[in-house]
Amino acid sequence: MIIPTGYRILVKPDNVEQITKSGIVLVTDEKLERAAQHVGTLVAVGKQAWKAFSKTYDGEPWAYVGDRIIYSKYAGKFVKDPETQEEFVIMNDEDVVAIITGE
Repeated sequence: MIIPTGYRILVKPDNVEQITKSGIVLVTDEKLERAAQHVGTLVAVGKQAWKAFSKTYDGEPWAYVGDRIIYSKYAGKFVKDPETQEEFVIMNDEDVVAIITGE
């Protein structure tokens, strides 16, 4: 299990489509595939996330675990959970650009 510390968050990135609607299989370089990913699900939040932006900030997070988010394209670092072998992105809280609603 990966637990973010401080102001970092853990995101499960969406998979990039490998097959087009017409059934064509896309072959891409793994690094290019990862660069295209910038939408995912918020999995875990460090204890200081969203609390260090200003002295007057009330500390209320703008994203919660389970929210679908859009994050900066080159944010964070890909990490693999040693137990499940799943890939996640660990990033700073400020790299969240938007929350996706109504899906």
